[in-house]
Formats: sequence, structure tokens, C-alpha cells
Amino acid sequence: MSRQPEPRRENIEHLFDSVAAMALESVRRTLADLPPAERQRAVRAVVGEHAPLTLARERTLPVHPVLQPLVPALTRGHTVQCTGTAAMSCALALMVAPTQGGSWAGVVGIPELGVAAATELGVAVSRTVFISTLAEADAPNALSALVDGVDVVVLSRATTAALSPSLARRLQTRVQSRGGVLVVVGSAGALSIDLQLVSSVHEWEGLGHGHGHLHRRRVSLQLDGRRHARSTRHDVWLPGPTGALEPVVHEGAVVPLRRTG
Repeated sequence: MSRQPEPRRENIEHLFDSVAAMALESVRRTLADLPPAERQRAVRAVVGEHAPLTLARERTLPVHPVLQPLVPALTRGHTVQCTGTAAMSCALALMVAPTQGGSWAGVVGIPELGVAAATELGVAVSRTVFISTLAEADAPNALSALVDGVDVVVLSRATTAALSPSLARRLQTRVQSRGGVLVVVGSAGALSIDLQLVSSVHEWEGLGHGHGHLHRRRVSLQLDGRRHARSTRHDVWLPGPTGALEPVVHEGAVVPLRRTG
């Protein structure tokens, strides 16, 4: 059996330098320019080397404190579906704590994703691999390579729609064996869903009568799914005034004080 040629060293080193120090657009162009086989090996070489080791006892990934009343943690091996009017923002919010904590994430099939908004929300884009488009023929190997190297994989509706039932089963089996978390934006296609996060926008604040600027957006989140005993709801500012995820403090709510002396 002939041995496949190794990816060129300069390509892998250039990709690593891009992820570490270059702007995100440069990372996208670098990945797009690589031939499919080299792209897969490069993702393994760059992400697999620097992703934190997953021990057997580490069964969960962290969640942003604002979301913890609704989702205390992300269970490794699970698939989470984000739907509703703020589905993409919800998926980004789930990426914040893992990437800030040192884990890697991958986003597939969402070229319109706002990188600046993701950064403001708190996503560590230096630990995020973006693949804007994925040819159908490349999907099995490319997704397998990504799942091998990152902890959180975000898939677009178009990506999931292109997965055959058999490929969807293989993908989820690999996610479970590798201890990753699959996040689906929109329709899940043939994928089996463990948790569903449904979002609805209640209001934007900041606009007056013909003046002002959008200040913050109040979003109601509802958690359902076969891994969740009962439906629960939680309101957040997504985004808040600074662009980050913030809690909604209801009028009359008692805020506990902490002694300082």
C-alpha cells in the first residue's frame, strides 16, 4: 500500500501562525486555499496539538454564568439544537465559556457569521476554526478531522441538511467517542437532538421616537429535549450594552449583597 504524502510543513506552520497571530479573515483564506486532503491534516496538526487533553472524569464543558440557570453545563457527547429568532447568537453564547477556558471550537457553513460580534460576545476567536463552505464530497473526512481536534463543533442548517442519515449517525458516534459537543443552528436534519434551545426576541432597547441607537436586546430562552426533564425558560440580554451576554434583572428582584469588611 502506497503511503500518502505528508502535508507540506510550510502549509501547517503557516496555518498555525495564522490561528495564533493573524486576523480571522486570513485564517479563512488559508484554510480555503489548501487542497481538501491537506486541509484535513492541517486542522488535525494545528488544533489537535494544542487542544486540551480530555480526561475520562471531565464529562462536561463550562457554560457562561448568565446561562447557567438554564444550562448548568454542556455534557460531552451531546448534540444541542439552537432555533428561533436568535439561534446564531445562542450558538455563539454556548461557545464563550469553552473557548475562554482553553478549548477549541469549529464553525462550519456560516460565512455570514459576524466575527466582531462573536468577539464582543466573548468568544475566543483565536481558538476557533472557521470553515465557510464545505463540499459535499469532503464532508465526511473534514467533519471527522474537526471532531477529532476540537471540543465544540457548530454546524449550519445547510450543513446538516446535506448529511445523509448514515453520515449523521457516524458523526454523532464520533462526537460521543471523542467527548465533544455538537451545536446545530436551525434544522437538525438527520441528527438526533439531546437538548433544544429555543430563542425569541422580546424587545430591542435604545430607540426613541426617531432618534437613538439600539442598546441591547432582550431574548427569552427555552430549554427542552429528551435529556431535559421539563421545559424551563430564562431571559437574558443578548447582546447587552457592551455587546456581551448579560443577565436580565427583573424589577423588585432581591440582589444579594456581599460583606466587604
